[in-house]
Amino acid sequence: MERLTGNEKETLYNDLRSKIIIVTEEELANKSVIERKAYAEAAFYLMNEVDIYEDDIFAGKLGKYNCLDMYPRNIEQELDYLEERHCENVQEYRSMITAQNIGLFTRAPGAHAIPAYDMLIQNGIQNYIERIRYCMVHVESDQKHFYAAELVVLCAMQERILRYAKEAEKCHKICNQKNVKRIKEACEWITCNKPRDLYEAIQLILLAHEHVLAEAGSGSISFGRLDQYLYPFYKRDLSEKRISKIEAQEMITAFWQKIAEYEMGWQNVTLGGSGSGVDMCNDLTIYCMNSSLIVKADQPQVSLRVHKNMPDNVWRKAFELIQSGMGFPELYNDEVAVKAKMNAGISKEDAWNYSIVGCVELSAGGKEYSHTEGARFNWLKILELMLNEGKCSLTGLEWTLTEKRKLSEINSFHEFYEWYKTELKHFTVLICNCIDELSQQYAYYWPVPFLSSMMQGCIEKGKDVTACGTIYNNLTVDCVGVASVADSLEAIETLVFKEKLISLSDLAVVLKRNFEGFELIREKMISCSKYGNDISSVDSKVKELTELFIDILSTASMKHREGKYQAGFYTSYFHATMGKMTGASPDGRKAEEALSSSLSPMAGMDKNGPTAVLNSANNISMEYFSNGMVLDLKFTADFFEQEKHRRVIQLLIEEYFDKGGLEIQFNALNKETLLKAKKEPLKYRNLVVRVSGFSAYFVALEESLQDEIIRRTEHKVS
Repeated sequence: MERLTGNEKETLYNDLRSKIIIVTEEELANKSVIERKAYAEAAFYLMNEVDIYEDDIFAGKLGKYNCLDMYPRNIEQELDYLEERHCENVQEYRSMITAQNIGLFTRAPGAHAIPAYDMLIQNGIQNYIERIRYCMVHVESDQKHFYAAELVVLCAMQERILRYAKEAEKCHKICNQKNVKRIKEACEWITCNKPRDLYEAIQLILLAHEHVLAEAGSGSISFGRLDQYLYPFYKRDLSEKRISKIEAQEMITAFWQKIAEYEMGWQNVTLGGSGSGVDMCNDLTIYCMNSSLIVKADQPQVSLRVHKNMPDNVWRKAFELIQSGMGFPELYNDEVAVKAKMNAGISKEDAWNYSIVGCVELSAGGKEYSHTEGARFNWLKILELMLNEGKCSLTGLEWTLTEKRKLSEINSFHEFYEWYKTELKHFTVLICNCIDELSQQYAYYWPVPFLSSMMQGCIEKGKDVTACGTIYNNLTVDCVGVASVADSLEAIETLVFKEKLISLSDLAVVLKRNFEGFELIREKMISCSKYGNDISSVDSKVKELTELFIDILSTASMKHREGKYQAGFYTSYFHATMGKMTGASPDGRKAEEALSSSLSPMAGMDKNGPTAVLNSANNISMEYFSNGMVLDLKFTADFFEQEKHRRVIQLLIEEYFDKGGLEIQFNALNKETLLKAKKEPLKYRNLVVRVSGFSAYFVALEESLQDEIIRRTEHKVS
C-alpha cells in the first residue's frame, strides 16, 4: 500500500465501506446482540466527523463519546434483566438497590481495562482481520456471530483511519504543512500495515484508543507499559538516524497533548519497573515524565513502577514531577505488586508485566478484564446501621442486619467488635454473590466487540471479553472508610468500655443529633487514638479488618466466571460522595462529611509525621491487594526543592516498600494555594492536585473533595 495511486486508494476506501453494509432495522432485528452493537458502533465511527488542523501532529480526537448504550443505566436495569433470566436469588439481590440508596454500596462495572496496544502495533489491524476471517471458516457456528461483529468494527476502524488520511490530504493542499502530510502518509500506511516507526506506532495507538473510548462511553481505558512497548520503535529509529532524541521527546509530548484532550478521563500510563528484578527503565521513561511537566494537565495519569535497582536519574525525574504539585507519578512497589497479582491467579510472567488501569488498579495489561469498579463497599455505613437499629440516619431507609442486637445488652467491646465483623462478612458475601450473577449477563446484553478485538484470547476463543474471552477474568470489591471505621471502633472501645464516659445507647443518640449540644463528647472522640500515628491499638484494628476481608474474598467462589475475587483499597472520589450519605460517626466526624480516603488516615488526624503514617500502613499485609490501594501524603510545595529533603523521602519510600508497602503518592501544594483556588477558581483553573488514586483539576472537584484535600495533614520543612 506504500505506493498506491489515487484510484487504488479510492478503490480500497470503497472496498472497506462495502464490508460495512447499511442494514435495515428488520435485518438488524434478526442479528445477534453483539452484531447489532457492532453495526451501531460502525455507524457511529463512520458518521462522526473527522477533523485535521494545520497544527496537528497526530490524527484523532479523544473524549467522552455517547456512541450507544454499551453498559447498563443502573443496577435496577441489571436486576430487571437478571429477573428476566430467572435467577433464583434476584429478590435477595434487589436489596442492593437499598444499599445503594443509603450509601452502603455502589457499582460501576465494565470499561476499566488496558487494551493490548503492544500486540496491535506489533501486528497491525489487517493481521487481526485475517485471523478473524480464518476463524469464521474453521469455528463452530455459535461463534460466528462474534467473528462477524469483530469484522464489522475493525473494518469500520480501517475506513475511519482512511477518512483521516483523506482529510489530512485536503488540509495539506491548503496549508502545505509537513506535519499534516505525515499524518496523511501514516494513516494510509497503518490502515492495512503494521507500523514502521515510532510515529506510526503512536498514531495507531491513538486511533485505536479513540475507538475504545467511543465504545466504552467513559474513561479509565489505560495504556499499560507504554515506555516498554514503544521502546523497540524508538531504539530502531534512533539507530537508523530517522529520529533524534529531541524529536522523540517532541513526539511523546504531542501524544500527551492528545491524551489531555479528555479531562478527568482516568487514562493511566505505566512507566519503569523491572522484569524479574532487572531494571527496565529507558529513555522513554524519562521522556514521558518530561511530557507531563510540559503539558501540565490532569491526563494522562502517570504511574511509576519502583524497584531496588531503579536508576538515580529516574528517581530525580520522579521527584521533579512530584514537586510540580500535580500528584504524578504515583509509585508502586514491584515486589509486592507482583505477589498481589500472582495471588489473584495471574501467572508469574504476566504478573511481572503488570500495569495500572484507571486510578490504581493493578492489571495484567491486555489480558485481564476484572470489572475493577464492580462493587464499592462503605465500611463505616455498617457501623452506622448497627448503632441505629438497622436504619440509615439520613434517609430513614431500613437495612436488614444479619443480627438484631439491643445496644443496652452489649457488655464488652469484644462482643460489639465481633458483631461488626459478622455484619462485614455477611455483606461482603452478599456483594460477591450478587456481582457474580450480574457479571454473567454482560455477554448477553452489553458485549463490547471493539475492546474484545484488542484483548488477548478473545479472537482465539471466539468470545467477547465480557464472556470471559480474555486470559484473566476476576471480579473486584473495593473498600471505603477503612480508617474511619478503625478510628470509630477505637473511640467506642475507649469511651464506652474502658473509660465508661458514655453508653452505647447514649452514643447512638449523640450521633443521631450530629453532636448538637454534645460538643464536649465530640472533642473526646476526636482526641482518641487515630490510625496513621503508629499507635498499635488502632492500627491493629485496620490490620484485623483488612485481613478478615481478604479471607472472605479468598474463600468465596464464583459460579459464572473463571477467576478470583480481588480486593481494592482505594476510594477515588467515593470517600466524599459516600460520606455525604453517611451520618455522624464515633470518631468525631460530622454527618455528610467525607470519609477517610483509601488506606490513608482520616484527613488531618495523622499528627506524628510521615514516618508514623508509613509505620501504621506497614502493619497491613498488602500482598493480596490485587486491585490496588492508595496511601496519600501531603507536603508543602517547597519541601522537594532541597536535595537533602528528596533524599530523605526516597529513603522513607524505600523503607516503606522494603516492609511491604504497595503504593504511595504525594500532593506537593500549600494549603494557602488551595484556599485561594477555592475562593477564586478562575485564577487557578489549571491547578492539578492528587485526589485519591487520580489527579484532577482542583476547581472541577466537588466542594466536599476540595475541603478533604485541604484538611489533609501538611508536612513542612523542618
